[in-house]
Amino acid sequence: MDKCWCGNDKLKEYSKNYFLCSECKSLVSKKAFEDSIYHVEDENDDLYGENYWEEVMTKEAGVNSTDEIIDLYLHERGIYWLKYIVKYFPFNSKVAEIGCGLGQLSYLMKMLGYQQIAYELSPAICKYVKNKLNINIVCQTFGKGNEKYDAIVAMDVFEHILNPQEFLGECSEHITDKGILCLQTPCYDETLTYDKMRCEKPRFEKLMVEEQHIFIYSKKSITQILESYGFYEIIFEPAFFGNDYDMFLFASKEKISVNSAEEIDNHFNHVESGRLIKAMLTLFDANRELELCYQTADADRSSRLEQIEELTKMLKESEKDREARLGEINDLTRMVQECEKDREARLGEISKLTQMLQESEKDREARLKQINELTRMLQESEKDREMRLKQINELTRMLQESEADREARLNQINTLTEMLYKKR
Repeated sequence: MDKCWCGNDKLKEYSKNYFLCSECKSLVSKKAFEDSIYHVEDENDDLYGENYWEEVMTKEAGVNSTDEIIDLYLHERGIYWLKYIVKYFPFNSKVAEIGCGLGQLSYLMKMLGYQQIAYELSPAICKYVKNKLNINIVCQTFGKGNEKYDAIVAMDVFEHILNPQEFLGECSEHITDKGILCLQTPCYDETLTYDKMRCEKPRFEKLMVEEQHIFIYSKKSITQILESYGFYEIIFEPAFFGNDYDMFLFASKEKISVNSAEEIDNHFNHVESGRLIKAMLTLFDANRELELCYQTADADRSSRLEQIEELTKMLKESEKDREARLGEINDLTRMVQECEKDREARLGEISKLTQMLQESEKDREARLKQINELTRMLQESEKDREMRLKQINELTRMLQESEADREARLNQINTLTEMLYKKR
């Protein structure tokens, strides 16, 4: 789709399969659609043919057949919706259900005396529903003829409508002045981005079925489109699947009158099968109460399980840390033991060296005495050497004098000898 129902073509990216309208904030499927999607000629291939229920919806409901879907819807969503319908719809009024599917809600309304008519697209499904539930069902789109209804119901239909304005225009045309329109449709939170929606309301992503859900509305955008057709009185009730997933509403052009609990009970007691429906409602409420208790218990269990898992994780981390520290302690113990052995070995060496040092000290003292003795002797020797050096010096001097005298004498001898030779 390249345009929103409101006419705005300025669409923003929202998710892989949906745009976001910048004006009304509706989500718009990126898939292109034609009016022919509502024509059922081939029950197997056409979108809303028999195959839609036998394959798609049975799988979604987690059952094996359409018979099982009927039974499932009767005692869960059908009876839930009926609880609010008897609150807002006038008793015995004319009610049209658009897109009745397998007809469970119309069947329950018929049992309570409502003048019901149901509309569905698949001839095969209409025949099947007529045979199974014997309700007033016609195989055609809504809006033909001049019939007016006191109430119009469209459960899980509005999101499939290609032209919601045309649809509401037909509803407005075929509803009485005080008539009530009842819708259930997916509801998304326009204040959340897609990523935040996936985080905070993850169930809603299951409703983003782009090949079927053409427009997905917020409460603000559905209020806008309803008010544009004069439906100013809008009451939101709790959705069967939860308000983070769906919205369930009743809308009217005038103030809605509410049936009192006493009036509802009186009606149940005076229509055929009324007491049976009342019993089903009582059982549903009791079952829903049990479900709420279970959900509370399960939430508490989940919370405690998360705490246990968190504590288990912390314990495992603590155990890993303990083991790591134990490993470190073992390593340190081994290192201390090795250090102790080394210390003992070094202590032995120290003792040995001390002993050697003591022996060396004794030897040093002995050698010191020898050194002192030798020093003394050397000093005495030095003194003697100095005396002897003086003697040597004195002798050397005397020798030099003697040598000088000897030379003088030798010179005299030589002179005398020459003189002697001459006299001869």
